Amino acid sequence: MAKIYLVRHGQASFNKLNYDQLSELGHQQGELIGQALTQRGVEAGQVVVGKMQRHRETMVAAQRHWPSYGQVREHAGFNEFDSDDVIACAFPQFKYKAAIGAWLLTQKNKPKAFQVMFSEAIQRWIEGHHNNDYIESWPIFTARIEAALADVIEQSNGKDIVVFTSGGPVTAIARQCLGLSDHHAFELNWTLYNAGISQLLYNQEGKISLASCNEHHHLAQAGKAFLTYR
Repeated sequence: MAKIYLVRHGQASFNKLNYDQLSELGHQQGELIGQALTQRGVEAGQVVVGKMQRHRETMVAAQRHWPSYGQVREHAGFNEFDSDDVIACAFPQFKYKAAIGAWLLTQKNKPKAFQVMFSEAIQRWIEGHHNNDYIESWPIFTARIEAALADVIEQSNGKDIVVFTSGGPVTAIARQCLGLSDHHAFELNWTLYNAGISQLLYNQEGKISLASCNEHHHLAQAGKAFLTYR
């Protein structure tokens, strides 16, 4: 069976105007990904990268230390869900990012306050009672990811693939492979490290298995500072 490596992007720029760009630490995490892929002898027949800035920047950083890759293909199917919309639908007062920033300034523990609020917004999104509120509902999002994965496998010629993506798509694929409930899928999502690597096994007959999830030894070896979630 061939392998698909799902790589979550490095740390993005939390609480910045352009969240989508990597932080300085995120670029360093991207380089650690490249070193890890090289050490494992990964030779990708195809590299797939979502169309978000943080996906491409992570790939570029990895490529500084990982030369064994084939054609690079952009694929919007592996983009993250629209978190701004998910938050705004649950909390209309946060329709604009500036409002979230102003609110966070009043919080003693900004990351924790954001996580509590975001968790509530995600719960509303996945529970399925308000699907028409969203630009992309949870069922439509998971269907998009499953279709993107099927498309990549169809184009793979049975070779190994590396996909640079986000935590949401990794969560949706783990849910698909393991038959997780929506609730348990997002319990997994909260544990995903920036620049973590998950591995799938697949064949051309359509069988897909999750061989590993959220590997982060390459990050832990570099130091505790490289273990980030957001």
